[in-house]
Amino acid sequence: MSLKLLDDLYNKIDKYRGFGPKNLIYFNKLCGDRLLDIIFHLPTSLIKRKKISELKDEYLFKRIILKGKIQKTWFSYKKPKISIASININNQQLEIIYFNVNKNWFSSNFIISNNITISGELTKKGNKYQIVHPDRIQTKDSEEVIPVYETTYPLTSGLSHKKIKNAIRYSINSVPHFQEWINNDLLKQYNWNSFNQSLYKLHYPDRNEDIENHILYRERLAYDEALSRQLALNLIRKHKYKTEQSILSNKNTLKNKLINNLPFNLTGDQISVLETIYKDINSSKRMYRLLQGDVGSGKTIVAFMSLLHVIENGFQGALMAPTEILAHQHYVFFKKYEKILGIKIALLTSKMQKNIKYNHILNISKGQINIVIGTHAIIQSNIKFKNLRLAIIDEQHRFGVYQRLELSKKSPNTDFMVMTATPIPRTLILTDYGDMDISIIHSKPKDRAKINTISVSIPRINEIIKAVSRAVKNNEQIFWVCPLVKDSEKLDLAAAETRQIYLNKIFPNNVALVHGKMDTKSKEKALNQFSNNEKNILVSTTVIEVGIDIPNATIMIIEHAERFGLAQLHQLRGRIGRGNKKSICILLYDQKIGDIARERLKVMRETNNGFLISEKDLKLRGAGEILGTKQSGGQMFKVLDINKHEHLIQIANQNSKLIINKNPYLLGQEGKNMKNLLYLFGQDEAIKLINSG
Repeated sequence: MSLKLLDDLYNKIDKYRGFGPKNLIYFNKLCGDRLLDIIFHLPTSLIKRKKISELKDEYLFKRIILKGKIQKTWFSYKKPKISIASININNQQLEIIYFNVNKNWFSSNFIISNNITISGELTKKGNKYQIVHPDRIQTKDSEEVIPVYETTYPLTSGLSHKKIKNAIRYSINSVPHFQEWINNDLLKQYNWNSFNQSLYKLHYPDRNEDIENHILYRERLAYDEALSRQLALNLIRKHKYKTEQSILSNKNTLKNKLINNLPFNLTGDQISVLETIYKDINSSKRMYRLLQGDVGSGKTIVAFMSLLHVIENGFQGALMAPTEILAHQHYVFFKKYEKILGIKIALLTSKMQKNIKYNHILNISKGQINIVIGTHAIIQSNIKFKNLRLAIIDEQHRFGVYQRLELSKKSPNTDFMVMTATPIPRTLILTDYGDMDISIIHSKPKDRAKINTISVSIPRINEIIKAVSRAVKNNEQIFWVCPLVKDSEKLDLAAAETRQIYLNKIFPNNVALVHGKMDTKSKEKALNQFSNNEKNILVSTTVIEVGIDIPNATIMIIEHAERFGLAQLHQLRGRIGRGNKKSICILLYDQKIGDIARERLKVMRETNNGFLISEKDLKLRGAGEILGTKQSGGQMFKVLDINKHEHLIQIANQNSKLIINKNPYLLGQEGKNMKNLLYLFGQDEAIKLINSG
């Protein structure tokens, strides 16, 4: 079994000498606490040394290694305390100098007449050659040999370089010899070494050739990781369609009734996407579709129409949102058409009154509720549907591929669609959505006004207040977004609560407040006051990032915009411009901002195209930030950099399809090699599908 081969690598580092329970915490924070994690904690820089046998000025300010005999030592007890050893190097004198070093340590290592090997930067004071604080010493009792090339690693508080290098040594020694999973033609084409050689040479280069080839070694491992991901996605895609279901037909009574009562016409993109969705749902194979569209492109109505399609065929539908605010917003929109359509729609969240929630759950199980809208509460084990046929998840980027898989298992005969208003870069579609079919809504409704975006430094906030005053007089509405709930002592950021108090003094009883720490009733009250135009200004955190639809809102102010990612700024901007009035997004920024933050603000000013913004966001921040894996402490990839290695992802995608089509159950030696690869990069969940029903 593949798992058996990797047994040693599954050991945690505290099993080995010199590592205790505290180290587990530190390693877990840095890269993971198993040997399997530590082997992929790759070096980020290299120390190069030169071995010399005599002292020359040409070696000054270079890091050198040289051997000599200790002639004498002496100490100065004035501050700073100095410890000095004189070393004879082929009848030349070298002074080794330490400041404030432990005297016992110095005396035990620098013993007169003993030979010693020193590494450090050579300097000169007058006619005396010196090394101040050598980086390495090797005494006659030392087992360690000072390397010419020494790798250095990312650190975290609590872990020294020595500790990390010891952990790397244990980990590399536990790596078994793997049979090759890449075909020979590809290895020759890219001049790649084996997995074992590439990994070892990255950690322990010992020749100049290894330094020159480090990009090739890393590229080889990056391809392995890309291939493991693509294999997993294609396995999921191949095997999750096994369950067949009843074939549905197009019945258009409810759908036509809804279309006739909408205050707008569907766009060409919406109609085209719906035709594809209906075709998918009507077939005997389960649908797994990702629907992406820019902010305001009309995904919600596509979701509603899709749900009506299954209801007309006698089934139930569910729509799940990541936040209560978004779930409530969908519910309010759907509920407007409940009586017209003659269907039952229910809201289900964890914070509902128990008796209401109980009745909803009972009616769902009896099939008396046609559409259920809610948060994660929908997928809890106590929620039983009578005949769920379509489950839709809004804001898909909150769920990873294996979370989607687990979710789809809860209703094995259900079609599955996920939606995102965050356009996903092409490379991320390959690496994280390859198990799904993709539909894109490009166009927006024709009556949508273009949003003008400007950036203003925070010292000019009084000008913003004047603009807000003019908007309030015109009975327009304003979003004011802050990055924190309360003032932070560590960060000089305006908080939502403080900003609301400040604005309330200027606009008495006209400022509502919403943030994630408020209880449900308070949030709903504030949102209703704003949506009913009872208050003109809504101060909030990013809880209003998605799903809030206020056509009368024409100004979006984002305070400390430099703290937000591009995709998030674009989402927040999408809360305005939903009517036909001219709208403006104002990015308030700190004058002390870096180049990347400045570039983000520039992109926001120049384009409203979410697809272009997503590509730029990927380049500026990386996949980990966009998918939320960094914030949650997880890692998107161990070696693969999807900006640098996009070509490898494309190749891995093509090759994985060939492999799975030829050997869908990963049988024989080739299959065993592929399973080793999947286990190695943590994609083994996909293997379970091979033998599942």
